[in-house]
Amino acid sequence: MKNWKKLLACLLVGLMALTVFTACDASVGAPMSPKRSDAESESVKKLCESFKGVTYDEELSEKAYYIAYWVAGTSVSCSTNANKTELYRVGSANDSAKINLLQHNYATAFDSMGIGKGIGGGMGADDFIPGFYIDTDLDSRKDYISFTLPKVGSVTDTMTKAAKGKTKLGVAYVVKDGVSYAVVLFG
Repeated sequence: MKNWKKLLACLLVGLMALTVFTACDASVGAPMSPKRSDAESESVKKLCESFKGVTYDEELSEKAYYIAYWVAGTSVSCSTNANKTELYRVGSANDSAKINLLQHNYATAFDSMGIGKGIGGGMGADDFIPGFYIDTDLDSRKDYISFTLPKVGSVTDTMTKAAKGKTKLGVAYVVKDGVSYAVVLFG
């Protein structure tokens, strides 16, 4: 019985030592998570500078957070490209959601997909445009869509097109494996 207790104690000490050495980087193995933004962050300031005449908007940022929360909520369907410059999130979308996306009724489409419902509200009025790419035509999955979120610091063609004529910008982040990806909305 004494030997068994000694063995158990040694195993416990070994396990504790192993966790100390493997947890040096908090991002490794951490679950994917959403993150809010604020007007003072460097990435927000750089985005606003990239699109002249656009200012940070807290309400749009909260809507962007709802999307980030939805993206991070089911990591099984998320993947990154080899260089971690983009995060892909595949989700189901009924015909109504796809039609609303194609008609640029983004809030209505996202509401019908359940985005924002579990954390305090819906998306509100159809008064914004996503600055990330949405693929509504996934051939092999007729009832699915895909969101492509760029790595923080990137300015994509999709963002540039969405920003035309807009004065407000909202942003939130999805953090996966220590890399942040931007959910940008323009209004």
